[in-house]
Amino acid sequence: MSETLEGYVIDVGCIRKNSRGELLEKARTHTRECALMGHCIESGYGIVTEDDRLTVLDSEATPKVVDEVEASDTQSGIRLRVQRERSDEAMETTDVREVT
Repeated sequence: MSETLEGYVIDVGCIRKNSRGELLEKARTHTRECALMGHCIESGYGIVTEDDRLTVLDSEATPKVVDEVEASDTQSGIRLRVQRERSDEAMETTDVREVT
């Protein structure tokens, strides 16, 4: 089984700091600078879709997300397309690309 997600990247630290009702708006304005802070990178990442679904990504996604965010010229509201495949019982991230 595979899936493709498309939405705004936000680190797990910021996910925890914000109420669920505010998460889509926070993800739309989440800054590149925050996403690249050390403790934010360590916390991992999630994707919030336009229909307000949150998916927390596996730890294998972290270096892929960091590479895309570092390469991005977008300062806030970075949109990513994430491809994932089922591996045993969990979904594993196989590819991350910025959506421009």
